[in-house]
Amino acid sequence: MKSDDTDFMRIRRYVVDRIATSGDQPIRFPATRVLAKQFSVSQPTALRVVKSLVEEGYLIPCRSGGTISRPTTLDYRENLKIFGLLEYQGKQVFDTLYFHLISHAVSYELLRRSETNKTKPLILEMPLHLERVAREENLSGIVLLGSEPHTGEYARQLREHGTPVVSFMHRFEGISSFYNPFQERIRETLRDLFREERTHVLILGWPDRPDLSEPVLAGIQEACTEMNIPRGQVIFLDKPTKEMLEKVEEMLEFGMKFDAVFTINFQRRCYDLLQKHLSPEKTLFLLDRSAVYDDLKFTGRMFHYDLQTAAKLLVDNLFEQIRNPDSPPVYEKISYRLVRYRDGVPLEN
Repeated sequence: MKSDDTDFMRIRRYVVDRIATSGDQPIRFPATRVLAKQFSVSQPTALRVVKSLVEEGYLIPCRSGGTISRPTTLDYRENLKIFGLLEYQGKQVFDTLYFHLISHAVSYELLRRSETNKTKPLILEMPLHLERVAREENLSGIVLLGSEPHTGEYARQLREHGTPVVSFMHRFEGISSFYNPFQERIRETLRDLFREERTHVLILGWPDRPDLSEPVLAGIQEACTEMNIPRGQVIFLDKPTKEMLEKVEEMLEFGMKFDAVFTINFQRRCYDLLQKHLSPEKTLFLLDRSAVYDDLKFTGRMFHYDLQTAAKLLVDNLFEQIRNPDSPPVYEKISYRLVRYRDGVPLEN
């Protein structure tokens, strides 16, 4: 066997083996120049390997250079679409219930539409690498899951450059967003509590997130003004975790009582402390579904979001952007309802 044939098979085996062990997940391969350097062979040899694997259906050329693997079980020659799912800033190293709930709703809706739709979790060293990763992974679109403004800014630039982008849970100007209406939710929830004569309320928010704190404060002000409740009777804490816990301890030691505790960003130590000092007969707890674990044996009211309907609208818009890159962004609120719980069991369906 000639030396170049040996080099040919060495590169070929490397590519095919990686595809075979990928679990049917798309794999990005570098340009032939890089492959040639990696295996210390001539570029024409590497190019010959790649051309043969493209012809045989193992690889797809990428617009930005290099190739990406096709899943081996289906024919993806023309219809394969890979959608990147970006949780928070792109550095999630483990799942939480919150991200699992929202990513599952989106993934299910994408994957049920067509066997040629695939999803891929995106890991970023820094948010500014988003556009580069989108090119390298040959993505058809990106879904932001619970992302923050800094990430949203880079996603907006990516959208302006022609890549379909949508946001789930948070609203970003210039990006189609299917979002939690924080201001409206706070206003409506407080109005209901005030009608029940629960007028001393503690709200626990996010540490150092003014983009999320501002709509909460606006919702508090609107509800207090409309219902003629003194603004000082609603306490909102958005301090870092340690400071928030210290503030809650200080208020409880001072003897402060609350008719309701509304936890937006769940912090278990604060929750346990409040549960220990406040009577469940007198204090109503309100939590998001993603903050309620079985071991809490939660009694109170839980926010249930219609994630499935929102995910359908989101995916519809994602494909509209693929069909019409100039389509304007849309903004849709995710509907929700409050469900009563006792000892961890819902009292209604």
